[in-house]
Amino acid sequence: MTHRQQADVVAERHGGVVLLRLNRPHRHNAIGGTMLRDLAAAFEEAGADDTVHVVVTTGTGTSFCAGADAADLGSDARPPARDLLTGTSVGGDNGLPPLSAHGRDLDELGNSGRWTLRMWELDKPTIAAVNGSAVGGGFGIALLHDIVLAGESSRLGTGFAPLGLTAELGISYLLPRLVGMAAAADLLFSGRLVTAAEARDLRLVHQTVPDDELLERAMELAQRISAMPPLGVRSSKRLLRRSMGNDLTDQLRAEYAAQLMLFDHPETHTALDQLAARLER
Repeated sequence: MTHRQQADVVAERHGGVVLLRLNRPHRHNAIGGTMLRDLAAAFEEAGADDTVHVVVTTGTGTSFCAGADAADLGSDARPPARDLLTGTSVGGDNGLPPLSAHGRDLDELGNSGRWTLRMWELDKPTIAAVNGSAVGGGFGIALLHDIVLAGESSRLGTGFAPLGLTAELGISYLLPRLVGMAAAADLLFSGRLVTAAEARDLRLVHQTVPDDELLERAMELAQRISAMPPLGVRSSKRLLRRSMGNDLTDQLRAEYAAQLMLFDHPETHTALDQLAARLER
């Protein structure tokens, strides 16, 4: 295991798995400081390193991520919305290149949208281990992971409605695909938090586990996935992502193209030979 301290994210290497800890426990890991910058950078570094197979994200302390830091939202000198949503006064240093004045006028994504795409582009498996609260932007960060495990005492929710705000970080795209339109409307319109058990029933989370077993179970799953031939797993993630916009014919084409590449790859040959040898015993 190797260990690296970033400003607001701690990165640990465990073989083929990178464990990321959101590390602002004094603010319940609220989004601020350099957290977004460090998290996106860690995802991009994982994508560029072929020896990294899986990324796991959790929170330091008793919370996963409480969303936007209230200290950033309550200013009496709040700037116009476009400046607010393309600057660094909310969320801190997010690692995005600054926009020119004309760029801000023409920008259609805002900082949250541009940052979300940086995380979404990782084509390696990701697991969120949700401890404590995951609210607002923290809820969005959790949903950007492929698999979400939650501690039994955790609480999850959008949290935007009570503030007069609406979804960001792709929540309005991901939520109805996970829970259906009516349940997504309920969660967005009411802003209510759900227990881990309800989140599991709604399919927001894959599994709930005792709090003191959460990280261990997430890492066990990550290590199991990490042991698979990595190109096959990465291809599966790409196929799952494409299925969100493809019709069946397009998806069949994508599957065929992936299999053409994989059947010729040495990793696949080795795995098939090992399977054949086991069957002959």
